[in-house]
Amino acid sequence: MHFLRTVFGVGESHRMFQADVLRWKCFAPHPFWEGGRGYALRYQGAIAAFGCVVPCRFLTGSEAVASCNVIDWAASKAVPGAGLMLYRHIQSLSGTMINIGGTEEARNVLRKTGFQAQAEIQHFTRVVRPWRHFRQAAQMDWKAPLRLARDYRELTRSAQAGGPAPTVRRVRNFDGVTALPDSSITGQVVCARTPESLNYFLGCPATKAEAYLLERENESVGYFLLSRIGNECRIADLWTRSDWTAAYAAATAVGDDVTQITVAASSPLQTRALEQAGFRRTHSEPVFVLDRDGKLHGDLAVSLLENDGFYWSR
Repeated sequence: MHFLRTVFGVGESHRMFQADVLRWKCFAPHPFWEGGRGYALRYQGAIAAFGCVVPCRFLTGSEAVASCNVIDWAASKAVPGAGLMLYRHIQSLSGTMINIGGTEEARNVLRKTGFQAQAEIQHFTRVVRPWRHFRQAAQMDWKAPLRLARDYRELTRSAQAGGPAPTVRRVRNFDGVTALPDSSITGQVVCARTPESLNYFLGCPATKAEAYLLERENESVGYFLLSRIGNECRIADLWTRSDWTAAYAAATAVGDDVTQITVAASSPLQTRALEQAGFRRTHSEPVFVLDRDGKLHGDLAVSLLENDGFYWSR
C-alpha cells in the first residue's frame, strides 16, 4: 500500500507492506474477528489514516475477554487527528485493547485515549552458533569480538533444567491440539489459543512458520510455534502444562540452520524460565491496556503473536 510505505518511509520491496502480507493481515479468516481487519479513514477521497487489527482473547479464569491490538497504525500529517479518530472507532468495536511498544508519539496518543501501562514484555535471545552468527552479523565494529566472546561464554553456561525434557514432535498444523493456554493452571491472565487461531499464524506469508507439540509419556503437555527469518528463529508462542524451563530448552534445540533464537514474554513465570534456560534479556517494551471495565487483573501473559513481532523484518 502506497500510503503505508510513504508514512513509514520504506520502499516497494519492504516485505511487511507487500500485497500478499497485507491480504493475510487484513482479510485471511480469523476465528476471533468477523470480516476484514484493515481500517482506513478517508478525507477528501484520500486515505488519511490506516490501522490493522490483531484480534485476541484473554482468559481471566472467570471469563473470556475480547480484545485486540492495532498494527501498521499510520496517519497523514495533513489531516490532524485522523489517527486518533481511527483508533477511537476501533475501540468501539472491541471490549478491551492492548498495544505493545510503539514510538513515544504513539504512546502519548495511547495515554490520551485511556491506555495505561500494565505490564512489560521482555525480549530474550540465545546465540546457538556464535561463530556463524559473528560472520553473518550486519554490524561489524570494534565491539563485534566482544559480542562473540560473550556469546561463546553464554553458550557454555548450562541451562538450569528442572524436570526431564519433553519429547518434541513436529506437526503440519495444530488441528486436534488439546494442551492449550489455561489461566487456572498458571494463575495468569492468558491469551486464548484455538487450533484455528494457531493455524492462522502458520499461514503468515512473511515468514516460515512451524508447528510443534510437546509430549511426555505419549501425553500432550503443550506446543510451540516457531518463526524462521533468515538465520534467526523466533519462538513465536509456547505453552506447557509442565516444566517451562524444560519446554523452552526443548524449543531451542529444534533446527540446525539458525544461529540465534529469540523470544518474548511478559509474565514472571515465563521470564524466569527463559533465564534458567540460558536466554539473555536484551530489552523490554511496555504493554499498554485499555480496560475501562477492569476485567484484566494480575500477571498478563502475552507473546510475539499479539502484534507483528513474530514475522516483522526490516
